[in-house]
Amino acid sequence: MFASISAPFSSRTLLFSLLLGLGASFASAAGVEAVGGQAGAPVSPWKGSAEFGLSSATGNTSARSMNGQLKLSYQLDEWKHTFRASTVQSRENGKSTVNRSAAEMNSRYSINDRTYAFGNGRVMRDTFSGYDYQASLAGGLGYTFWKAEEGELSVEAGPGYRRSKMKNLPAEDNAIGLLKEDFSYRFSATTQFEQSLSVLSGKENTEAELQAGLRVNMTDTLAMKLSHTVQYNSDVLPGKKNTDTFTAVNLVYDFAK
Repeated sequence: MFASISAPFSSRTLLFSLLLGLGASFASAAGVEAVGGQAGAPVSPWKGSAEFGLSSATGNTSARSMNGQLKLSYQLDEWKHTFRASTVQSRENGKSTVNRSAAEMNSRYSINDRTYAFGNGRVMRDTFSGYDYQASLAGGLGYTFWKAEEGELSVEAGPGYRRSKMKNLPAEDNAIGLLKEDFSYRFSATTQFEQSLSVLSGKENTEAELQAGLRVNMTDTLAMKLSHTVQYNSDVLPGKKNTDTFTAVNLVYDFAK
């Protein structure tokens, strides 16, 4: 798919535009649902949140920065679609010191109460990691090992395809395997812990991302969130570090509930 595109950055542009386009469509439709949702109407299949705050980084860059994230999900019958976009930005003396953006789209179809099929598309750009971009598509099966009112634990795995480009080097295309885990636990009506792990491994590189966050609701729509993200690449340019971390304190706004 990507190999047929000749422009040097068209593959990441195409996938990033596709993911953002889907997210924009979700946001538009979610707005319509919110306007039309009156008392007594069916519960909207849309859920969404936007968050913004301060973060600090270690690894290939060390700076305080601003960060933001948008998350939208749509669930109806056996289908659930989730879109997530995030960015971390910082400038000092007119120069960028942190510039990291990512977008991800995940769709799943429930086969039964525990098992589901999924498809996942992801693109990331981090100007300080040594990579111009990393983009991947994958699909497979998932299983929910634990599900209760307090939370759930699910794991999914499958084959995929990745295109990545290091600075000043040609792009690389290779087959990958994806392993993803999601866990959430609600301590009380106002406090919830969320954690996710994503590993994409191929011949040239293994990339992994671990996210963990504690969220405390202040109102029905506002919450505070403390999160920590660890990003790892096994193959990096000389002089670059394999691991980057981001710690953030954000204000979260829930909409389309």
